[in-house]
Amino acid sequence: MASRYPANTRARDVDRANTAAILDGAFGDGQLSQDEHRAMSELAAGARPLDELETLVGDLQRPADAPPDARPPRETRRHLFTAAVAAAAVIAAVGAFALTDSDDVQAPAPAAQPASIDLGAVAPLVIPTPDLTTREGMTLFIDQYRAKFGDTVVDELNLYPQHANFERAQPLEPNRLVSYDYRGGFSTSRPATTRKVDTPIIDLAGLNVDALADVVAAAPTAINVPDAKVDYLGVDTDGGTPIVRIYASNDFDESGMIVVTPAGSVLRVSPFSG
Repeated sequence: MASRYPANTRARDVDRANTAAILDGAFGDGQLSQDEHRAMSELAAGARPLDELETLVGDLQRPADAPPDARPPRETRRHLFTAAVAAAAVIAAVGAFALTDSDDVQAPAPAAQPASIDLGAVAPLVIPTPDLTTREGMTLFIDQYRAKFGDTVVDELNLYPQHANFERAQPLEPNRLVSYDYRGGFSTSRPATTRKVDTPIIDLAGLNVDALADVVAAAPTAINVPDAKVDYLGVDTDGGTPIVRIYASNDFDESGMIVVTPAGSVLRVSPFSG
């Protein structure tokens, strides 16, 4: 087994295995007797430097498919490494020349640093909710109510400019009453309580939002408080009949009330009489 390593190089397991394979082949084709093969195989298994393995197989004919050395000798690898370094240096030099000689290629600009942001100077994005006592607000509330509960029935409802509260039967349990708050979303305001199963209900889909909005707009004049603002709309029942109460007042607690049907027809007016 010709080796290009120095003779005193330590043998690896693969070197000993390759030598054993050569000895097996030599025994198989009649180059070695059984005793020679056994003795030389034992020596190969215990060999330490490569020259011991070379001595065992140096005078044997090796078949064409005999195991090759596992890696090139150090000298060869050193030459390959030197050549690779030299090639890399040449490529780098050519690249540098090309960059220097070209008028079209420019060095990349340094990466821009992200601008610092003063969070205190950034105005928060606020999505306004329309006044729930207006046409837009009532329409929005009813649409979201339907999307939330799958219906538009309620026991009673109070619509304030910025929020609402209402009561309705718990789904599938008509004897349980649940109270809710609405502030752009729905949440329960207190635990469920007992509810009479024959409690009258109001269908919000029956509210004439346009007509109610007109009554709300005219409320200050109707209650004799010209600078009044609507406090809230109360939707409930009177003797089992659905009604809408519109309360309005000013900063001096001068107030009045208008009672209308869900269709917006005025039933009575309680004006300020101070």
